Amino acid sequence: MATPERLIIEELFQIVDKELNAVPFKLNVAQRILDDGLTGRDIVPKARQEGVSSYVLARFAAVCLTQPNARCVVISHDIPSTQRMLKKVHFILENIRGPKPRIKNASKNEIIFEKTGAMFYIGTAGSRMFGRGDTISHLHCSEYAYWPKPEELLAGLFQAVPKSGEIMIESTGNGVGNDYHNRVMRAAAGRSRFTCHFLPWHIFPEYCYKLTDDQSAALMENLRPEWEEPELIERFGLSAGQLAWRRDKLEEMDYDLSKFKQEYPMTLDECFQASGNSVFSAVTYQPTERWQRRAPGLCILEGHPNINYTYVIGADPSGGTGRDNAAAEIICLELNEQVGEFVNDRVAPHLFAHKLAELGNMFNKALLSVESNNHGLVTVHELTKIYPRNLIHRAFKRPNANPFDESLLDIGVSTTSRSRPMIIASLRRALLDGLVVHSPTLMSELSSFIETDSGKLQAQEGCHDDCVLAAAMATVAMTRATLLGDVTSAGLRPTQRDPFCLEGILDEMNSKRNKLPIAEQVL
Repeated sequence: MATPERLIIEELFQIVDKELNAVPFKLNVAQRILDDGLTGRDIVPKARQEGVSSYVLARFAAVCLTQPNARCVVISHDIPSTQRMLKKVHFILENIRGPKPRIKNASKNEIIFEKTGAMFYIGTAGSRMFGRGDTISHLHCSEYAYWPKPEELLAGLFQAVPKSGEIMIESTGNGVGNDYHNRVMRAAAGRSRFTCHFLPWHIFPEYCYKLTDDQSAALMENLRPEWEEPELIERFGLSAGQLAWRRDKLEEMDYDLSKFKQEYPMTLDECFQASGNSVFSAVTYQPTERWQRRAPGLCILEGHPNINYTYVIGADPSGGTGRDNAAAEIICLELNEQVGEFVNDRVAPHLFAHKLAELGNMFNKALLSVESNNHGLVTVHELTKIYPRNLIHRAFKRPNANPFDESLLDIGVSTTSRSRPMIIASLRRALLDGLVVHSPTLMSELSSFIETDSGKLQAQEGCHDDCVLAAAMATVAMTRATLLGDVTSAGLRPTQRDPFCLEGILDEMNSKRNKLPIAEQVL
């Protein structure tokens, strides 16, 4: 539904088009998406030059014309951008199709409207400090990823905006691990009061050339796999005109595909490029509207859980103090697909066990694979009290241990300097085998998980790897989950076992899923 400001913009305002002509301001695709979806707390990762700032400037001008005592503030990342924005606002007000507004004061950065008493301020990040003594009704932070010391500046600005006020943070990407990247990923995962509005380049009609039928046919017959063109056609249905436009932009960027993706992303993870090479070079990432938020921190793929499928859940516990996330990743074995994810940085280790048990029961008594290091030992200990032990994966049995004397140390998966590369290798192998990822949070962590100069496998500085480790834990246990679930699917080939081996005998004797056929024996 259109906002009242949109009606004013399209009825009264003009804008300069790319041919330098003054034309009626009609909202484009990206601007309409924003106008339809505003919540009052919005964050907008986007491609370049989609008109987001122009829309906000026009909207704030409309607010100042109609709302008494409004305080609209736009903060940009540098002085040239600030000056361009101020010129756009003056053009809108001077070329309004109707009575000219009465301006009480128009200084270098501030416009005061005489009739409404509203104020419109446009400035550069850091040039003016806002704080508790100020009141801002509408705040727009433009190209936030490029602000100097953004957290400090935003803290003061947020103090000036009341609960009823509006805040929009907008930017192209600028690497990973920074405040903008973290805010976007929290919003995308539903773990923030902000709503994420991702605006990819391919929804924008202007990013497409008009080609003749012969030109289109020639381009389609000569696709460039090194530029990922066949994949883009299959995944996004790009037209020949869109590919031609993309080729021109790639040429302008000296065929730097990584740089192009950051400036003109098609998926949320492309907005944020890691500075190093990711360990996970091949990822089948499929963003979809079926990936839905079910509860705070919990996302589940529509159609799951399904009684006919077998699931494994990998988990990486945390201390629950806000420093690190507790994460769980849910994989469907038959579909070889990520179908759920839970992320929370405030859940204590023992309470995380109850969440895992809840998810395990929800997903058909799923096999749980939990990292047992540090806080994980608490999680595993609590889990053994509330979830079947035969459904908690154990990575190994201690040498010379009594087979009937099960220790807590035998349950879960312990991550050490030796085992960590093998665990990560398990996830790499699963991804190479076509494991489908739907979560933008997991995809972002995969893209920023690198090998350091010292050879360590970890998240790039400032980034998280909790979901990566949880997914790796799940893949470690996939073989055992397959045995438990008696999976026979095209996605996962059943393992041919010797019928006289231990697992084969137990399988034969097991009459009900997830229950061992014989009771524990006492010597």
